Amino acid sequence: MNKLFTLTLLIVLIIAAVPAAASDYVQAPRPTAFRGITWGTPLSEIPGLAPVQEPGFKDTYFKRDEPMTYGKAEITSVAYYFHADKLYRVGIAFKGRVNQFFLKDMLMQRYGAGRGIGFRYGWMWPDFSIELNYNNDNDTGSLYYTFEGSPQ
Repeated sequence: MNKLFTLTLLIVLIIAAVPAAASDYVQAPRPTAFRGITWGTPLSEIPGLAPVQEPGFKDTYFKRDEPMTYGKAEITSVAYYFHADKLYRVGIAFKGRVNQFFLKDMLMQRYGAGRGIGFRYGWMWPDFSIELNYNNDNDTGSLYYTFEGSPQ
């Protein structure tokens, strides 16, 4: 009888945990592209990209004519990251709390409240994540869109 009770309790706890894990995901649809470039697009199909020439930035590119705004925020750079010749990540750098506020507000309006720990804030889907970071010491931040699924 004791084994049956323990087994039943274990099954109930597992079933209760599944909806909690699923609720960590954003309910709004994830972004399918960044500035018109679909996740998983081959590098050869994206015109205007130039490789970053600094050490440690293999498979990282930028656009010389990149708009230096994103929503209402002023940004300092945009980097396009490739894995196996396909776009999987975009990183945006910015300065100032005002720009961090503009980015966070824009993302919250599109995807909901998200989750925050300190100056890190994020949204998750089963195959995608958005992470907004801010460094109070040097007044800079970053926003990363990361695609972890298979190309569409």
